[in-house]
Amino acid sequence: MHKSKIDYYVWADKVADQLKEKKVKKHILHGMWTPSGFFHIGNSRAELLIPSFVHQALKDLGISSEQNFITDDFDDFDKIPEDLHVKKKNFEEYLGKPLREVPSPIQGYDLWADFFVKDVVSVMEKFGVKPNIISSYDSYKSGLYDKAIKIVLDNSEKVIQIWNQITKGNKQGMIPVMPVCENCNKSATTLAISWDGNELDYSCNQHRKYSRGCSHKGKLKPKKGNVKLPWRLHWPATWFIYGTTFETAGKDHFAAGGSVETGQAFAREIFKIEQPIQIPSEFLLVDNAKLSGSSGNVISLNNWLEFAEPELLRFMMISYQPQTVIDFDLHSNKFFLLADRYDEAERVYYGNENKDEKRQEQLKRYYAYSQVKKLQDKMPVQLNYSIAVIVVQVFPEKSLSELVEILSSKGWIHKKALMDYDKEKLLKRLQLAKNWLKKYAPEDVKFIIQENVPKNLKLRNKEREALHVVAKVLKEKEWEQKDLFNEFYNICKKLDLTNTDFFRAAYNVLLNKDKGPKLAPFILMLGKDKVVKLFESV
Repeated sequence: MHKSKIDYYVWADKVADQLKEKKVKKHILHGMWTPSGFFHIGNSRAELLIPSFVHQALKDLGISSEQNFITDDFDDFDKIPEDLHVKKKNFEEYLGKPLREVPSPIQGYDLWADFFVKDVVSVMEKFGVKPNIISSYDSYKSGLYDKAIKIVLDNSEKVIQIWNQITKGNKQGMIPVMPVCENCNKSATTLAISWDGNELDYSCNQHRKYSRGCSHKGKLKPKKGNVKLPWRLHWPATWFIYGTTFETAGKDHFAAGGSVETGQAFAREIFKIEQPIQIPSEFLLVDNAKLSGSSGNVISLNNWLEFAEPELLRFMMISYQPQTVIDFDLHSNKFFLLADRYDEAERVYYGNENKDEKRQEQLKRYYAYSQVKKLQDKMPVQLNYSIAVIVVQVFPEKSLSELVEILSSKGWIHKKALMDYDKEKLLKRLQLAKNWLKKYAPEDVKFIIQENVPKNLKLRNKEREALHVVAKVLKEKEWEQKDLFNEFYNICKKLDLTNTDFFRAAYNVLLNKDKGPKLAPFILMLGKDKVVKLFESV
């Protein structure tokens, strides 16, 4: 279902309507990434998922589109990532050369770029993304950029005029291309000196922080990758070559005088094309830190699959406007909120929960965009992520299949004949919860059930009395979560005991900790017999 122009429930639908106005046979949607380090979930937002959502929105409108994922492996190798723990001396000679010509940091791969590209390509389909994979190195070497380079060279003076005007720079007399030195095979260290319409004179005498020129002087005819375009020209040249109609990029590119502004001007005035629709993508923060593939602060797509379903990442990315910062808290039970929001959208989609009309339609659309596999006719069985985290700790010796049986017997999942996809989903979430506990969970989420009341535990008389009353009421009947939760507060009120003191006392007895999971569901998960025994013994 696609909404009209005046009622967009999802930002991707609005973009699709804007693209619909462009008179093209097929829309070309681009993501571009430099494979200098690991591709992280922040990269996936701008370069994979946002284009894939627009691709889906266009498909829903019956409009033809194609998604390309361009790896800028012709970029310079300018930094050796710290997190790879490689011997820097083995790679220093390659600094300044194309990433595609640097040896792989990991055995089993030939080249640096190939290793990092294959790492993301091997997993992206698991997130429901199947773009065309395009190497900029191969594109240059095949001659695909030759025409664009000739246009830039023939219009050098105008290019520099536009460049200086937008960036407030001073590049008079510059020829805005990067010859690849025939002697050392570097481009960042070269300077184009003159162009006669046929041959390009250059010298390799520029010095960068990461590489020095070899002082070679040469002459070449620009063709098949012996000349590169600087980023500000490479970007619009790519639009020119492929007919790009939509692309996004990090917000830093959209700053005044940035590469978006120059790219749009070069598109109009040099390449004579209509610029694509572009939207900025904000940063993804994890634990208040910006992700960076080169610095080693990374949660890769494969890392994500260790602790969460791919649908949850898609849901997170579609449910925020691209221009909104996402602050993802992985090392906290706040992570559960993402899973809760996804489960809520699932219930709404299948008609098991109602919201106001606008929110209802929005959640349905979010859920549809989140899916990797074909939607089921009936709502899958749900298991709350926080409950999964509790049950794997309450019954650490049990297999995942046994945990499913326990959850079913205690009413934590629907008591119905589980379909195969239900079982698969439940087993997967339990395993993910185990992985998250082991690798990411904070200490206040982890616990061990006490067999006996902890030694040296000191409780006040009112706290003991409250626990004794809880033990008594637990034996009286079978409780529902909500009712038991309310009963705790009734007991505290009658005994003139603060809620804080009561809960701390309960967790002290059960876990030997001051805090723990939500008490009502936790007690019901443990089983009243065990809880009664511990509470009565204080």
